Amino acid sequence: MARFKQRFKVKAPLREVWRFHDDPVALTDLTPPPLRVKILAKDEPLEAGGTLKFRLALFGIQPLGATWHAIYDEFQPYREGATRAHFIDRSLSSPFHFWVHRHTFEALPDGTTACTDDVTFHLTPLRGFLGNLIDALVYPSVVILFLYRQFQTRRLLAKRTAP
Repeated sequence: MARFKQRFKVKAPLREVWRFHDDPVALTDLTPPPLRVKILAKDEPLEAGGTLKFRLALFGIQPLGATWHAIYDEFQPYREGATRAHFIDRSLSSPFHFWVHRHTFEALPDGTTACTDDVTFHLTPLRGFLGNLIDALVYPSVVILFLYRQFQTRRLLAKRTAP
């Protein structure tokens, strides 16, 4: 199993950061090119036990893609006055054999929000040295994915909260 964790600050209040991440359509903005995301189905409202199904396509070419089906194992939405919100999604089927992603959002005293992504993954069902080697080869791609998510979250929320 491999694990990636990042924490970053967004110059926006928790309420706005939550609204952005609470909408699965944001995946279309948070996924780096050349990947394209198409939402196929989503439960509304999102809650624990809810599912999301989307298609990832390379350069928008569907045969060069994969379908991802996720379930929300935990879902603690933002409530007015709250200082924290989070959700955990787990892959039911995806390119990864195992994928669990914890999203945590915390209000900071200066009016900004700390976002934490904590993902544990395993690409193949192979265990031991070979499975770990494959995860190590995939790890840089996961880092790039989440660095892009960080960049886009900051950029898009700066536009939303600008006066």
